Amino acid sequence: MTRPSRCLLAVLAFAIPLPAAWAQGAAPASNAASPTYVDRVIENLPPEPAADTEAYAYNPEGLPRFLRLETRLGTEPFDQTRATRIGYGIYGLLETPNHGTLSIDGTYAPRGSDGTLTLRQRGMPLEGGWLVSNEVGVINSPAPDVTRLPSRVYLPSTILQGVSTEWGHSGRGLQLQASTGEPGQLAFLPASGFRGLPGRRTTLGGQWQINATGEQRLSSRGWTVALRHEDARGVSIFDTPQQLGDLVDANSTLLALRHESAEHRIQGQVMNTQASNLRGGRGGYWIDGEWDDGPRRHGAGAYRLEPDLTWANLSVANNIVGAYVRSSWRTRQWSAEGSVDWLDSIVGRTGSGYFATGSARWRLSRDQSLGVGTAVRRFNGNAWSSYVDWRFKNGWGASGLRVEITGDDSQADSRGITWDQEWGVPQGWALSTSLGSTVYNATEFQTAETTWNGAVSMAVPLSAKATLRGIFNTEHGNTGLARHNVNLGAQWRIDTRWSLEGNFNRSTGRSRINSSLDPLAPRPQVIADSDRSVYAVLRYELEAGSRNVPLGGKATEGGGRIEGTVYFDANRSGTQEASETGVANVTVFLDNRYAVRTDNLGRFEFPFVASGPRTVSVRSDTLPLPWNVVGDGQTKVDVRLRENISLTIPVQRSE
Repeated sequence: MTRPSRCLLAVLAFAIPLPAAWAQGAAPASNAASPTYVDRVIENLPPEPAADTEAYAYNPEGLPRFLRLETRLGTEPFDQTRATRIGYGIYGLLETPNHGTLSIDGTYAPRGSDGTLTLRQRGMPLEGGWLVSNEVGVINSPAPDVTRLPSRVYLPSTILQGVSTEWGHSGRGLQLQASTGEPGQLAFLPASGFRGLPGRRTTLGGQWQINATGEQRLSSRGWTVALRHEDARGVSIFDTPQQLGDLVDANSTLLALRHESAEHRIQGQVMNTQASNLRGGRGGYWIDGEWDDGPRRHGAGAYRLEPDLTWANLSVANNIVGAYVRSSWRTRQWSAEGSVDWLDSIVGRTGSGYFATGSARWRLSRDQSLGVGTAVRRFNGNAWSSYVDWRFKNGWGASGLRVEITGDDSQADSRGITWDQEWGVPQGWALSTSLGSTVYNATEFQTAETTWNGAVSMAVPLSAKATLRGIFNTEHGNTGLARHNVNLGAQWRIDTRWSLEGNFNRSTGRSRINSSLDPLAPRPQVIADSDRSVYAVLRYELEAGSRNVPLGGKATEGGGRIEGTVYFDANRSGTQEASETGVANVTVFLDNRYAVRTDNLGRFEFPFVASGPRTVSVRSDTLPLPWNVVGDGQTKVDVRLRENISLTIPVQRSE
């Protein structure tokens, strides 16, 4: 079969295999001749309840497939009319041997015609060793792998309503990408609507691992060169442009060169931007180096970012030049890390400065650990913050005591203390609380204030198939200001296929904007807090296909399930406290092959995952600014037969 013919079949496969597979059971897997997998009880894992197996006849024939259909009824967040709307959702997945993994992810609300639709095809094999991934609908603009790696300088990304394609050949070390579409923002339930922004964005990218041997993966050891280009036409930094001058044409190009060995990694980037509202171009460069020394890891680099520099009219750090060093040391008993940036502006400021951070954590005993940290900025306004964090186990459960002190040039000093408690409760239950108080000094712009805050997070099993979840946050100040948030939800698993979920959310007031001390950190996105919404979801799920070929697996393997939450780790503790909420609309990847978006509570799920080692990853370019992944954003898990793995994945701000 020719390559064009296979590409045409791949496109048709989006429309044909999904309904055909469920209606007809699909064709038997190509490896049907392999020994039949026999489900056994291992490692004291109980068998599946008989009630579940009697609820419906599982269809073991054909390719592995999953379907979820939802009917949603509720009010839209931040909708002042409080109008009740109905919405629908669909998520489907089909694993094929010749066309890769096919999936559909969509929502629709008839009133207002709001909705989203994403069709994905990932890992389709072509002749000559190529793997192709295609997406159409609401997508994230792609970028070469090496440009996604952690760096001192952050480049933003956009959500598009358009199309993208990616071609990879590990033997030749090649990766090619392209996308085009309308930029926009995602809304929430009852339908995750797409709100378009002015203009159109087109991206092109690629990378080449120069010394690929046929066995190495992309971004592996050796030399890699990458190119990324984005062209923006008629875009604006304002959501609603008021005049013709608010719309601009801009384009940016990034060239990256990376060398990686067993113990050393160095990468350099050069960037250039042209825009219709600027006279001449703007440029920048940055170099990041890293090397290992036993349990220690060191890094160093430099950067120069010219004034008014943007990434195709998206905000990035600019008008700054500097160099940095960092180091970390990790053992079984303790860990420590620190970094120092020496900074100067290119124009418009006087004097140079620095930005320094340091943190450490000691495991005092089996049940206790102590952490300390500080950050100091002496550049473009001076500021500092310090904390002490003590974590310990006791007869009540797991406790945490945190003291934090901050200050800046405006005398806006604050002193706060927080007690976090994860209570020891019966299996299936969950209860955690936070209680704290903060004192803010008076400044030229605001009066002195003392606030106290509390939070409760709970999960209560009402029965074997019903669960109640709730999160409550409140903050009160002696000046009369207050902020409250309550989120209550309930889930009822009616049977193996049907479930019902309800949710109520109410928030008042506005959160304090805590800007990062890091002079290179992106500007935070400000979102109004006052809101009230309610919704109910009736969900139908179908799982079918040969159990000896689960997602990502091979013949004779069993499978499990991975679910989890991506959350804002505001106190950088690595544990989700009662006061820390989930991150909505983040794209989560399994083995870089299967992709899902988190819901409005930050939850995600991969049903029926193959047994064995798996990698769950979150990319920074799908997170709201200025939040970033921790480390490389990857979590490695080992899935066992019939095991449900629950993950909590933190994202953190720069200091």
